[in-house]
Amino acid sequence: MTPLTVAAPQWRIADDRTAAARAALAAGADALHLDFGGAHRGPFLDDPAELAAAERIVRTVPVPVLAVNHVNDLGLALPDGTANPAALDLLRRALACARYLGARVLHVPGFRRSRPSTPRLRAGTVRLLQALGDDIDAAGPALAYESPLAAEDSLALARAVGHPALRLVLDTGNLLDAGAPPADFARAVAAAGLLLPDLHVKDPSPPTTWRGIRAELPALLRLSGTRTVLVENDYRQEPDRLRTDVTACRAAAPHTLHPTPREDSP
Repeated sequence: MTPLTVAAPQWRIADDRTAAARAALAAGADALHLDFGGAHRGPFLDDPAELAAAERIVRTVPVPVLAVNHVNDLGLALPDGTANPAALDLLRRALACARYLGARVLHVPGFRRSRPSTPRLRAGTVRLLQALGDDIDAAGPALAYESPLAAEDSLALARAVGHPALRLVLDTGNLLDAGAPPADFARAVAAAGLLLPDLHVKDPSPPTTWRGIRAELPALLRLSGTRTVLVENDYRQEPDRLRTDVTACRAAAPHTLHPTPREDSP
């Protein structure tokens, strides 16, 4: 059986990307997802010094995903149903960095100001993802979109975009907060061939029917067919919880073989 890969999110650990990489490795994570930065998430990655630091990180820990969480503060779409040029510019800068670092996924979230809460905002989101998709060729990276939309609406949006690089992200906490069962999302989106093979697992706020990683993750792994997980609780105030969550993922997939731990650090 393919080993389970457990990744850690830099933006939930520290703004300092190098410090986050060290913490992820110390907690037993196999990979690190980086954030492009901006607002209160640290400096932009395309700053020369930051990009040089990221180059050093990728030599010591895999960085398969570059997330652009700052678009949640900008808005992907404008109220008139068009793409937000500022968000598209930011995403194109991030895409260049993802290619430079060899990341296989560019992660575009759709929350707060980017939440597709009206038909016009959904239309603008579709137009932005289409425009960004035009910059992605067969070599990638994949374009991952995450939102609080349930499976049916998420699939409708993805099909409207109509780009082969687009995949949808399953995030347990965000779906539960929106009243959408993660198992239903996994089943429907995987069947459509549009599920990103990186599950995001975190607690909803406040906890509802979620029974924790150990109880919920095995079924999601079976439904999705993926062997890659991102633990995404907030570790800035609870740094010890990162190891707890990584360990819980291992326990939830007991038939996997854990890769040999790395001895180096950035």
